[in-house]
Amino acid sequence: MILGEVRTGLLRNSLPLPRQAVVDLLSLRPGRQVVATDRPVNRTVSPDSIVGVDCTLATEPQTKARGIGTVVTHAVVVGGAVLQSSSCTRLEWADYRERKAWTHYTHRRGVVDVLGNPASAQIVDGSKKPVRQRDTLDLGAVCQRMMMLVQGRPQLDYKPGLLTQPTRLRWNAIGREGARPTVHLHIDDEVRRTVDVVAPPELLEEVSRFCEDLALHDWLYTTLGNVVEQAERDMASEADPMKLLGAALTLLARLWMPSAHVHPALRPLWADLEEVPGFSRSWRRNVSWIRDQISMSTLTTWQDARPF
Repeated sequence: MILGEVRTGLLRNSLPLPRQAVVDLLSLRPGRQVVATDRPVNRTVSPDSIVGVDCTLATEPQTKARGIGTVVTHAVVVGGAVLQSSSCTRLEWADYRERKAWTHYTHRRGVVDVLGNPASAQIVDGSKKPVRQRDTLDLGAVCQRMMMLVQGRPQLDYKPGLLTQPTRLRWNAIGREGARPTVHLHIDDEVRRTVDVVAPPELLEEVSRFCEDLALHDWLYTTLGNVVEQAERDMASEADPMKLLGAALTLLARLWMPSAHVHPALRPLWADLEEVPGFSRSWRRNVSWIRDQISMSTLTTWQDARPF
């Protein structure tokens, strides 16, 4: 079983960064390589960082469960504009009761040993609690530290082209022999999402990238929806929304490419999400509405400026 979390937001920069600038931005560990992919959209990933943990695991119903090991975390920049921080760890049930030397854990990157006898369902339910229990494993805190580290880098001008709200997506993946991959997305509130994935054991390591892709597109979908709502409020109050709509179109519209960087065996999961909630239909409708508003505004401005 794997637990993970992804946080997504806009880089604090006025324009999308070019490829080399993103590589410099994510060069967080000297001597470790940044990985960049240019097609069909630029996606750049920082080197992994390893965080040691020794803490209680949240469970529901509550029972004794201790986790000792390491969490893997990294940052991702998509299209030079959107920043994600992603953390995950694989849970493995241990048959010992006392903590071993740290070399036992550091040699197994991204693995947390579970001490105690909690059922996997108890840990999954505990990880979904809206309020984290004190002193329990907190992947969100690991993500937030990575997010702040990148957003504080000197390569940024700290003038975001669009005011947006970050989102956080918590996920869990269960390995099941011979299972058809399935996904269930739950929108907890304006910021939090919870995702359950079931996949064959050999695909579990690929679920992290699928969840990063899902978190990206959920953030794009949510942000563009908020832009449309704000523009409608501006138009109702006779304020000009064209600057807002232009920024959204420039920064976001080109980034919509669901499953482009996902393992082929997990791409069918997007087919389920296109049925409910139907991401791409709503996305295309909102992009078309924004383009129509900008076109009508441009035509009106041209007609008003035309000499008679």
